[in-house]
Amino acid sequence: MGHGKESPRQKMIGMMYLVLTALLALNVSAEVLNAFILVDNSLRTSTANSEKKNNSVYTEFSKAMEETPAATKE
Repeated sequence: MGHGKESPRQKMIGMMYLVLTALLALNVSAEVLNAFILVDNSLRTSTANSEKKNNSVYTEFSKAMEETPAATKE
């Protein structure tokens, strides 16, 4: 600002605002990281479920091929 020297009280208040701003920034960062962790966990779960489903489908194809090879040929 355009005024003279700050009193010790004003310096302390300024420092408190700086610390508060830093703490708020750290808090937001943790929330953002938690959101990425949540998305990562969801994607891993979806991938695992899709792999299980695909393996199940291929197992059914293999069983059908063994039971009726004439009907399942290309």
